[in-house]
Amino acid sequence: MNLEQSINNFTQILYPALLETIYMSFISTLLGFIIAIIPGILLSVWDKGGLCENKKAYMILDFFVNIIRSFPFIILIIALMPLTRLIVGTSIGTSAVIVPLTLGIAPFLAKVIEAAFKEVDKSIIEAAKSYGASNTQIIFKVFFVESLPSLINGLTLTLIVVVGFSAMAGTVGGGGLGDVAIRYGYERFNTGIMIETIIVLLLLVQIIQVFGNFLYKRSKK
Repeated sequence: MNLEQSINNFTQILYPALLETIYMSFISTLLGFIIAIIPGILLSVWDKGGLCENKKAYMILDFFVNIIRSFPFIILIIALMPLTRLIVGTSIGTSAVIVPLTLGIAPFLAKVIEAAFKEVDKSIIEAAKSYGASNTQIIFKVFFVESLPSLINGLTLTLIVVVGFSAMAGTVGGGGLGDVAIRYGYERFNTGIMIETIIVLLLLVQIIQVFGNFLYKRSKK
């Protein structure tokens, strides 16, 4: 495949698909994080040694979070098709895939939040308590602030996972780079465009990682 053909493939096929992948991945991660905030906080404060230790409540919530996390993403897409149609009006396409992506990634992000909060130095929490800070103030003014670097690391890793999930969604008409790989690469036996798709995906992941590392270093200052 010559250079001119590669440029045409990128501008006509790969670039629009790349924008779809970025759209799906970033929106799903953002919505997933918003959904994950409450269960993530509850997992942290209900666990042993937490602000409001509650073993039974923690075990129940942790069980449900782990159940959802265990679903293979391709099965989750199919299982959530009725809900996707209800919310978006269709079960195929870029916007439709955001529904299972969001619900599939939210449990991972809840565990990311829980793990990040558990890394906060206990002495900082005790100092906040000694100044009369309420549990709500400790959660939003201590946990979120002190755990920001860990949250950024977790979000970066999650976003990379979501990029992979969005590519997988191409197998069921989800659009994006995965759809290009299936329709133009696999089904038409076009090795060149398959290789180009992989390169674009690798570059996207690298850019996300570099940007995540940059934000992590800034948050540590």
